[in-house]
Amino acid sequence: MATMAMNTASTNMPPLMFHNNLPFAHLKNEALARFEAIAPEVSRSRGETLFVEGETPRCVFVILSGRVKLSVSSREGRTAILRVAGPGEILGVSAAMSGTAHETTAEAVELCRVKAIRVSDFLQLLKQFPEASAEATTCLLREYRVALNNVCRLALPNTVAGRLASLLLEWLEAPRATAGSDRRFIVALTQEEIASMTNTSRETVSRVLHQFQQDKLIRIKGASVTILQPQALELLAV
Repeated sequence: MATMAMNTASTNMPPLMFHNNLPFAHLKNEALARFEAIAPEVSRSRGETLFVEGETPRCVFVILSGRVKLSVSSREGRTAILRVAGPGEILGVSAAMSGTAHETTAEAVELCRVKAIRVSDFLQLLKQFPEASAEATTCLLREYRVALNNVCRLALPNTVAGRLASLLLEWLEAPRATAGSDRRFIVALTQEEIASMTNTSRETVSRVLHQFQQDKLIRIKGASVTILQPQALELLAV
């Protein structure tokens, strides 16, 4: 349990489903055509950034496949990972709409395909089509809820075990988790990065995960995690 390997091959990525599941996918007619025209697909390899904290926003990104970690840094150089975003999420909307610098850094943790929309084109789309503006508002509200969940994950559980249980349940509920009774998902982070998300040390993460396995709450095989007792984890996360 020294590391929880967190690399997934591109063959394991979910299929692209833009026309059903992603932000702005339900625009119609001229609005949808305009969105498609200004939203070319690009790829980012593991370790490449979409944007950097403090940078003037240039694009808004819709994730088609792969995962992106969002982090912030202190003046002393300490980095804290806030969350991992996946397919169906849009990044950079608040910075684009407010005209302020990015508050986080977005870095690919595996090969990603995204739609990259220039901020000027994005704002023009919102101005021209009220339905696109309404969708952007929905995205902002979703971003607020995600930020609130991040705060709750760190602030509410009194123990590291509780924070780690909350994080595992959060990943279980993500769309990329395996459907059905097999409560399994792939983790794209190292134990050190998980420690950053739960405000603890890598050694403590290793110890708690090992204890979770001994108690048969979870099963870990390589980068795959299976939740065996979600109700028990929920009790820890309270």
